[in-house]
Amino acid sequence: MDAAISPNLLRAVRARDDVERAVARLLGPHRMAPAGAGPLRAELYDVTLPGGGLVELCYGRATRIDFDGNADQYLFRLTLAGGCELHSGRDRAAVASGGISVSSPACASRIDTSSDCRSLLLRLDRAALERKLADLLQATPRTPLRFALAVDTAHRGGGVVRDTLGYLQRLCALAPAGHGHAPLIGADLTEWLMTVLLTQLPHSYSDALARSAARMPLPAHVRRARDYIDAHLDESLPLAALARVAGVSARTLQNGFAHFVGMSPAAYVRERRLEAVHAALERDPQARVADAMLACGVQSFAHFTKAYVRRFGHPPSTTRRLAS
Repeated sequence: MDAAISPNLLRAVRARDDVERAVARLLGPHRMAPAGAGPLRAELYDVTLPGGGLVELCYGRATRIDFDGNADQYLFRLTLAGGCELHSGRDRAAVASGGISVSSPACASRIDTSSDCRSLLLRLDRAALERKLADLLQATPRTPLRFALAVDTAHRGGGVVRDTLGYLQRLCALAPAGHGHAPLIGADLTEWLMTVLLTQLPHSYSDALARSAARMPLPAHVRRARDYIDAHLDESLPLAALARVAGVSARTLQNGFAHFVGMSPAAYVRERRLEAVHAALERDPQARVADAMLACGVQSFAHFTKAYVRRFGHPPSTTRRLAS
């Protein structure tokens, strides 16, 4: 992380019980068992968001955390450094740096962190997320919403969520120091975040949500923008230009994409370019990677290559080699 998203809330807190209480106020009731003895050098940063918050946490020591499953919020975790192992019922997952994992309130879970584990956690109110799910399903869920414990680093939706949390982290870093809140983030963005999480991460209602989305026709303005993007990937596609094509304001277009496509227009452009470059290199293994990127409108090769590796598990040059 380039800069802390807020002042360290544990700057003068070292005793295990005090750290546990401070973390519990944000992440819900749990039991904490750090390895070894003596004072902790834990770090805890928090920015409050509408219906939740963004937390950066490092215990500074290998630690076991037990959640009883009675919390009133979901915790979406991006491992920034180190690693952790999660257990929930019969499910187990080892998560390395860059991995996405989720603690669902209806499920008891245990987390064992490495000594250098540092996590970015998005906490969202359970009732608000379940209301968003009902809105997307156009039906009332009959059983608790339960997310997969962890998502493989090559999972497409996991890559979208990883980039989204990174964007949110950078946005929160712009909050005035010491205020503990992010004035740039309002309820609309939280609604968008919930839509992204529900449409991109696997959970107990993923199939039902996919069937519901398939029955839901795209609004005309979203369809116009989507079709224009698909036909003009080789061009610059700023939000303002897409909004003009769609005939609506930029905010209306963003909200439409979040609700009906499950991602922002910019994220959709990136995903389509990733798919187009991948398909081009598979079709013609002799093509230069740079030429394939330029033909699909890619301007920043380094940034795009990182996104490509997250999406497909290897760099573009490897796709070309595997196809030859």
